[in-house]
Amino acid sequence: MNKALPNSVTDRIKALCLCIVFLCTLPVVAEEKPARHLFILSGQSNMTGNLVKGFTATVEEAYGKENVTIAMSMKSGRGLRYWCSDYRYSDDHQPSDQEKTDNGSLYQALIDAVKTAAGDKSFDTVTFIWMQGESDAGKSRADVYAENFLKLLNRLKTDLKRERMPFVIGRISDHDMKNEKFPDWTKMREVQVKLAESQSDGAWINTDDLNDIAQAKPGADTLHYGKEESVTLGERFAAKAIEMINTSHQSNQPPQ
Repeated sequence: MNKALPNSVTDRIKALCLCIVFLCTLPVVAEEKPARHLFILSGQSNMTGNLVKGFTATVEEAYGKENVTIAMSMKSGRGLRYWCSDYRYSDDHQPSDQEKTDNGSLYQALIDAVKTAAGDKSFDTVTFIWMQGESDAGKSRADVYAENFLKLLNRLKTDLKRERMPFVIGRISDHDMKNEKFPDWTKMREVQVKLAESQSDGAWINTDDLNDIAQAKPGADTLHYGKEESVTLGERFAAKAIEMINTSHQSNQPPQ
């Protein structure tokens, strides 16, 4: 004959059952995955391997190496038109057949670099880092620079299926503030700042302290940055990119 359990034991069993039922009804909270970030670096000669070194170290420290992918494609001495197939020249310049052929000739290499680096991964953010403008300043093309840069940026967004792509421009340095060798040097600096500040996803960084122009000997190269200064430039680009990412929200779309 079964004996009834004491009331105290029965009450404990009921309480335990209620706890189990309660726990089973709690929503399952999925562990939040860390965001993954793709950085596209491009430009001419001041976009160097040492720049990438400083950039990489900074973003990996911020987000973790496994959450960062970097693609780079650069070419020394090239104007913006080499990345822009539908480049528009100023009204007073009639492009030659060779110029028309060269326009956009570096774009595929840039896209290939992105696809190789990205593989089949998807990314929460894609940021474009651009160090270029010296060549265009030397050829008096500051007036059409902003328009053509935005063409390049929009094509990247289209081809990589991104609704948004924040960008950071490195303003060309104080190398030729008298416009002696580069007719549009100071104008280009102004254009780059205005371009970055006119776009909600744009930013620029200063490079004036990286060519040591005040201490340079006559004839010294103040157009390019030294190895250590290039690392600093990369760190500066990365810091600005991180600042932008941390204050904005982008749709999660994989590069194609």
